[in-house]
Amino acid sequence: MSHLQANTQILQARFPHAFNKVMEMKRQNASIDSNHDFKEAFERDHNWLKAVEGLMGECKIVFVYGFERGLSVADLLELYPDRWLFIYEPDERLFYKAVQEYDLRPLLQHPNLYFFSLGSSQLKMLFHMVCSYMQQEMVFVAQRKYLESEDGKLEEIRKQFDDYRSSFYSNKHTEHFFREDWTRNYLYHLAEGLTSPFIEEMVYTCKDTTAIVVSSGPSLQEDIEWVRKLHPHTLVIAVGSSIQALVKHGIKPHVAVIMDGHPVNNKIFSTPETLSAPLVYTSSSYHEISERKKDEKIYGIMKNDELSQYFLGLNQEDVLMIPTATVAGNGIQVAAILGAKRILLAGQDLSFPNNQFYTDGVAHFASETTDQKVQRATQTVLNVKGGYNATEDSFLFMKDALEGLIASLPEIQFVNTTRHGAAIEGAPFQPIDTFYEELKQESVDPNVISNWLKENNHQVNMERAEQLKQRMENYVYDLTQVQMEVKLVEKQLGKVRELSRTKPVKAQKTIEEVERLWGIIANRPWFAPVLETIIPLEVARFDQVLPSVVTEQTITKKADLIHEHLGKLLKDMTNIIPTIEKMVLESISRIDHIMNSNMEIG
Repeated sequence: MSHLQANTQILQARFPHAFNKVMEMKRQNASIDSNHDFKEAFERDHNWLKAVEGLMGECKIVFVYGFERGLSVADLLELYPDRWLFIYEPDERLFYKAVQEYDLRPLLQHPNLYFFSLGSSQLKMLFHMVCSYMQQEMVFVAQRKYLESEDGKLEEIRKQFDDYRSSFYSNKHTEHFFREDWTRNYLYHLAEGLTSPFIEEMVYTCKDTTAIVVSSGPSLQEDIEWVRKLHPHTLVIAVGSSIQALVKHGIKPHVAVIMDGHPVNNKIFSTPETLSAPLVYTSSSYHEISERKKDEKIYGIMKNDELSQYFLGLNQEDVLMIPTATVAGNGIQVAAILGAKRILLAGQDLSFPNNQFYTDGVAHFASETTDQKVQRATQTVLNVKGGYNATEDSFLFMKDALEGLIASLPEIQFVNTTRHGAAIEGAPFQPIDTFYEELKQESVDPNVISNWLKENNHQVNMERAEQLKQRMENYVYDLTQVQMEVKLVEKQLGKVRELSRTKPVKAQKTIEEVERLWGIIANRPWFAPVLETIIPLEVARFDQVLPSVVTEQTITKKADLIHEHLGKLLKDMTNIIPTIEKMVLESISRIDHIMNSNMEIG
């Protein structure tokens, strides 16, 4: 067996993303030139290791920039058996050379080499894993080669990580705050989803059109008449609360998109007119909106909605929509899926021009609330005219998300037509009226989405419905089993601290039994999708202490850590099980209703 075959077997099992990258290079017969030579000496680099020693401290997580042929990584694993290494090798071809020329299996299967990523496209994957397991800080270690040649790049990576970590923790707290609302929406939409086509089924329905994604910022007021004039010639997509402004001006968009899961959406979609257009509803959106709309609706599952994917038996590859911080991001993705060649952004202010929050006609929040937000704004952002607008952190977060999304869609031309809004990288400003002469030659049927829905005549797939119901009923049954298994773990946990101080050998065996029983619970396929949705912060906190638990060598300290942190997570699980069980049973009831109604019609 060649080194490449042997190494890729381990990669496929432990780091499939890196395996796929290596296999892609193999298929392309990637060339290796002198730019991809190893700089790492075979002798131990004592000076480098001395510098690393000064950094280590008590941190359990080590971010290692560079792998080369693994010699320095092997030294770290040997010298620091109580640390977890997260490796990033930016040079894909250098690693491809390494797996061809050396037997790296002892390294790649080492339990303390916890994660490996290859190339810039996998960097955020690594960031996510590091953030999931680090507590306060991590150690950042760069191979000598990169210290000498890419010092500026290393600082850039550090900054990227700091930005990612800030967003990661912010997202976790947001998930925690909305955990029950989001879980309820995910579960209740499973029944509604049986009556709707997936957005993925509509790929290129409006190929080569120009789309206008309409948001509800104050600049929309000056351009809404141009949206009306361009309506016959473009695909008009209303996102979130902008539907109120369009309805007030008598404009029916080709499609509306909703993402937000807050009950305030009942105010936004309170009239028949706001629900008259075809509706794309994501699984996170407030469930009562799609329930009230009886037809012309399209189901969108996000890549981060692992709960819906689990119950529907889907993989992430089956869904196209990625999560963004703003519903405008969903509108952009709908336009891209439908095949738009150009996307105009309207009402996308991302700031408070002239101290305004919304355009005229948007009134789901009391003016006192929006006025207070404007008055408290302490940030500023460059606007499309070269000046600065007052803004807030949430808008800046949305701006970053939109710019990242735009960068990921290079085949689409983006234009920001928002007259007074924030400048958006990747979407140069151009007034909307300047497009009229060009676009009046084009035509988009006002009923293009409605006609597609009628022609495709989505029917409830009873086999799929039965499979969904069965999986959810099995889950409810399994919850009962888990409750009994939790009690067994708690019983063992009750002994472990005292035993660690009086009978260490027996304590070690008890810890092993706890780990075995916990593994039975945590390795269930539904564990991560469900628990990380309903108690995200609690699971995240346990994950962060896990490296300390696993690598701790002192039996008394290890027992204390397991007793405290696993015991806390087990209590959190026990407390939330009745809530999740109630939601799942209600979801099953809704599925039954859909199935019974379909049989009556049939």
